[in-house]
Amino acid sequence: MPPKSPLETAGSGDDRLDPVLVRSLSEHEAPRGPIVLIGPMAAGKSFLALHLAKFHGYKFVDADQLIVSRHGVISEIFETYGERYFRDLEADTIAEVLGDPEYEGAVFSVGGGAPMTPRVRERLAGHRVVYLRIDAETVAPRIAGNTSRPMLRPDPVARWTEILEQRRETYEALADVVIDASGDRSIADMARELDGAVRGLTGDR
Repeated sequence: MPPKSPLETAGSGDDRLDPVLVRSLSEHEAPRGPIVLIGPMAAGKSFLALHLAKFHGYKFVDADQLIVSRHGVISEIFETYGERYFRDLEADTIAEVLGDPEYEGAVFSVGGGAPMTPRVRERLAGHRVVYLRIDAETVAPRIAGNTSRPMLRPDPVARWTEILEQRRETYEALADVVIDASGDRSIADMARELDGAVRGLTGDR
């Protein structure tokens, strides 16, 4: 029987990342190439990507954070220049990360609408993609009354549900792995599942 990974031997009742486990994870256990997290808005992609990056010693990269650091607040970009301009910025940012050796091996979280851009889909085709699936009931408390996401106006939950239905098929088609984030699953539980799935993606697509 193969030895268990540090995540599999961790206690299930503590959601905190154990720095001892992080340091003890062998380098050979980390999968080669970038791991890209896709999924709807407010699914927790960035949070889970950060956990996975810490466990595997990879860089954590977030497309939205890169855009904000270089171009300003996303909602203001939408309002000033429109969605198409933002999607071009987003596609350029994703292409840069996936094509730059500096980011090789990174855990990369991309925005919910990014996979709907043809140029982004083409770039993702050569990389390991994980779809973080979640339902409206779980997301609702996170987005109710939210005014910072222009795509969710004027009714955040109704718009989120509508947008997910438009994007679900694309998410599923791109995904090598699907992680269910619905309900009250802890971040530790999802991280264990994602750890096992990612370690299984050691070959080419």
